[in-house]
Amino acid sequence: MKREKAAEGFPVVFSLGDPHGIGPEVILKALQPSRSLPDIHPIIFGDAQYLGQLAEDLGLSSSLDQVKIVTTAAYPYPPDWGKLEAQAGHFALRCLEDAAAYCRDQDLPLLITGPVNKRAMHQAGSSSPGQTELVASFFPPSDPVMAFFSNRMKVLLATVHIPLRSVPSALDKDDLVRKAEVFIKALEQVGLAHPRLALCALNPHASEEGLFGTEEKTILEPVVQTLCSRHGRDVLSGPFPSDTLFRKVLQNQFDGVIALYHDQGLIPLKLVAFESAVNVTLGLPLIRTSPDHGTAFDIAGSGRADSSSMEAAIQWGVRLASTTKTQEES
Repeated sequence: MKREKAAEGFPVVFSLGDPHGIGPEVILKALQPSRSLPDIHPIIFGDAQYLGQLAEDLGLSSSLDQVKIVTTAAYPYPPDWGKLEAQAGHFALRCLEDAAAYCRDQDLPLLITGPVNKRAMHQAGSSSPGQTELVASFFPPSDPVMAFFSNRMKVLLATVHIPLRSVPSALDKDDLVRKAEVFIKALEQVGLAHPRLALCALNPHASEEGLFGTEEKTILEPVVQTLCSRHGRDVLSGPFPSDTLFRKVLQNQFDGVIALYHDQGLIPLKLVAFESAVNVTLGLPLIRTSPDHGTAFDIAGSGRADSSSMEAAIQWGVRLASTTKTQEES
């Protein structure tokens, strides 16, 4: 497909997120001229009138000076701040779908998504577990990989939105190897020439030589062996008990962690980097990032939302996407 001739700056497509939450606010705040961001050309899928009125209320009208807004649908302003509604979920879903389709059709390298309420989107008819899976559906047969980047910690999730009881049966050696190699490539793209990864164990104390389970021996150790044979013996270590591993990461013994399930990776990440961590979808023809927080219905409409994570989503997204684009064109 032919890439759309973009305005000056790196093209970055945004989906607005739930209009009853803080997504629109943090996007506007992140795009203020005073922010120290890369030179980008923002394209927001949402509602121009809604955004204009919100910017005026926040005193951020200058945030829209160099922004292209694609009105997906009209949405009333002011909205019912903080209220879970199918109408809001439908609007967020439309914004996301139109933004993803635009990136696909125009071959654009970066999509940044505002936070959504999954229940509202499901009430609106979405069957996707989350935004990661929905974006991936526009790029078949891609198999997305969810990771989280911050300066202090980088985490890959081997499984994502599944019940905890389903995690052991979902672990597969070949799938873990594939995801780890996607993670290695992404870390190389952000300047880590020889990434050092650590693999979390599934069971307490890494199963104590099989006392608490067999997954470490039958699945996880073969993953380590395979990757080390392909990329060098320091590329992946473990499996380590997760109750001590993340301390070693903060002591710079490792560059990234492969966590086996959602909370195993995200509790420590959000503890140390809640304001700066970024959700990154890898394994697609484009990079997709989003702030590492939700809709924050409790403060929506108050003007108190912190845009730090959205700004980080822009910075990490451009860093990853521009490197990927350069490699594809070389």
